[in-house]
Amino acid sequence: MPLFARRAFYGMTAIALLCASLSGCVPSNAAVGDTQSPGTAVAHSMEDRDSLSIAMIGSDDVTADSMAMDAMKAGKLKPVYITVSGTVDAQSTAQQGVRDMAQRKADLIVIAGIDVDKTNAENWNDALETARKAGVPVALLDPIAVPEDNRLYAATMTINDRMTDATPLDDAVVAVANNDPHDREMLVTTIDH
Repeated sequence: MPLFARRAFYGMTAIALLCASLSGCVPSNAAVGDTQSPGTAVAHSMEDRDSLSIAMIGSDDVTADSMAMDAMKAGKLKPVYITVSGTVDAQSTAQQGVRDMAQRKADLIVIAGIDVDKTNAENWNDALETARKAGVPVALLDPIAVPEDNRLYAATMTINDRMTDATPLDDAVVAVANNDPHDREMLVTTIDH
């Protein structure tokens, strides 16, 4: 085989492998981590709770954020908290937090109190697309308004501590982070179990 043909072959093989590795991170018609049945699960390696890298982007409600963080810690998770309370533009600060955590390759980004509107929709889409392209799933906790493109987040989690059948928040977080089958919309509880 001539030298240029071998180089072309190796070059095309490298490109094919790169594309295959990238396509494994981003499903074509679903959000990263949006597995609703065992048949749709993407191959993954399951992480133990104590080794998961969970990032929680806070909301303006520090008390609610604290309850969510405490519930995750009680479930043996070690989430990193990014506060947005008291900043000039909480939504913009949250968007930057998403970009930063996507760059750090968190196993899951939980965004509390996302409020997508006409003025910030493009910036939210950009931030969430950054996480998507990095292969990092996103869960929206008690969202005010969600993005139109539902491929940008894996699940919404609504806290309802009165529901006896609500999923413990830490279990819901682990399910999304590990890409285990889960509902797209989940009722969760922060009550210690």
